[in-house]
Amino acid sequence: MQINDIYKFFADYVYENSGIVYKEAEFYRLESRLKMLTDHFEKENIEEIYKHYQGPITKEMHSFLIDICTNNETYFMRDMKPFKFFATEVLKELQETFGGKEIVLWSCACSRGQEPYSALMSVDAFAKPLFDNFRIEATDISSDMIEKSANATYTILEVQRGLPAPFLVRYLDKVDESHWQIKSNIRSKVTFDEFNLLTGNFPINKYEMIFCRNVLIYQNTENRQKILLKLYESLKPGGYLLMGAGESMIGIDTPFKLTKFGETIFYKKEN
Repeated sequence: MQINDIYKFFADYVYENSGIVYKEAEFYRLESRLKMLTDHFEKENIEEIYKHYQGPITKEMHSFLIDICTNNETYFMRDMKPFKFFATEVLKELQETFGGKEIVLWSCACSRGQEPYSALMSVDAFAKPLFDNFRIEATDISSDMIEKSANATYTILEVQRGLPAPFLVRYLDKVDESHWQIKSNIRSKVTFDEFNLLTGNFPINKYEMIFCRNVLIYQNTENRQKILLKLYESLKPGGYLLMGAGESMIGIDTPFKLTKFGETIFYKKEN
C-alpha cells in the first residue's frame, strides 16, 4: 500500500462525511492529523491505522477523525466590522422586520465558540437595548469543539487574539494566571450542539440571522451551492446571512440578495 493511497482513503472519507476537500497536492496537511489518529488509537504507524479503519468504523473512530481533520482556526472578533454592523444596523432592522419578537442567530460552524460569544458581546456593547431579546444557537461538526465552546474557557493567548482589552475585562472572568472564562450572562444566551452542514437536516424558516463564516471556502462549488440553498431555506423571509470576508457567492446560483451595511456584505432572503 503506497502512502498516497492511504492519504487518499482518509481524504475521501473526510470529504464524503464533511465535504472538506483535501486535494492530492495538499495531502501533506494530513500527515500530522494521521499521526494524531495513530497515537490516539495506539497504533504503530500510518499503515496500521489504515488497517484499523478497514474494519467496522465505530462512532469514536468516525468522530475523532472528523474532529482532527476540521480546520478549527478562529479567534475573537474575527474582522471586527461585521460584528459591529450586525449589532448596530442589521439587528435593529431585524427587530423592526419581525415586530420586536426574539431574534435568533444561528452560528452554524462555531468552532471554539469565539464567533457566537463575539456576536453576543457586540450586541451588549453596541446595541444594549436589544440584548435581552436576542439569543444564539451555535453548532459545529466537531463534538470536541462543541464541548470546549460550552465550557467557554480560553487561554491568555486565545483571548489576546482579536479581543479588545475593554471587552476582556467586561465579558470574561479570570480563572487563573493563564485562563479566562466567558461571564455567565453571555454564556446563558447561547446553546451548542453538533451539526453537519453537508448531511444534516436543516430547519425551515427558523432563523432571523445566520453566520456561516470562513467554512464554505473548504467545500467544492457543488457542496457550497447545496449548503447555501439549505441555509436560505433555514432563514425566515427578511433574514440575513453573513459569510467570511474572503468568501463570496461568485459562481453560485442562489436567491439571496446582496446587501451592504457599510463595508460589510450581507445576503438577504427577501419576502
